[in-house]
Amino acid sequence: MSDSEGAAPHPYVLDVSTLVAIARGDEGIMNLAQTLDGQGRPLVLPVLALTAASLDARSDDADELLEGMELLEGAMTAPVRDTEQALALAEVIARTGLDPWDAHVAAVADASVCPILTLDPDKWREHAHDLDELLHFVEIADPDDT
Repeated sequence: MSDSEGAAPHPYVLDVSTLVAIARGDEGIMNLAQTLDGQGRPLVLPVLALTAASLDARSDDADELLEGMELLEGAMTAPVRDTEQALALAEVIARTGLDPWDAHVAAVADASVCPILTLDPDKWREHAHDLDELLHFVEIADPDDT
C-alpha cells in the first residue's frame, strides 16, 4: 500500500470569484462544489471571501446559497480568529496589494498550504510569488470556452 492510499485529499480554498458564482446561482459551479464534496475533498470558505460574494450578489437567495455551502460535509469556514491572524492578514495585504477579501483567501491558502479554487487564475498568477511560499491555484475551466 502506498503512502497516499487512504489519505484525505488536500482542501481547496474557495476564492471570491468561485463564491460569487455560487451566490449568483451558477449551477455548474454549485455542481462542482457538490461533486468535490461527494469525493471527500474538503472545501475551505474564508469568511471575508463569503462577505465579498454576499456584497456582490445582495439578495436573500444569494445569501441562502452561500449559507448552504456550510452544509456540505467537507466544508470548513475560515474566520479571522484573533489578533495574530488579523496581523498576519494585514501583512498579506501589505505584501500583495490585494483587497482584504482576496488577501484573506491568500492568507488561508498560504497558512494551510492548500490550493485556491478559482475562476480568476490571472489574479493568482500575478500574486503567486508575493508571499514566502508559492500560492498554488486550480482554475475552474469555463465549459463555454471549450
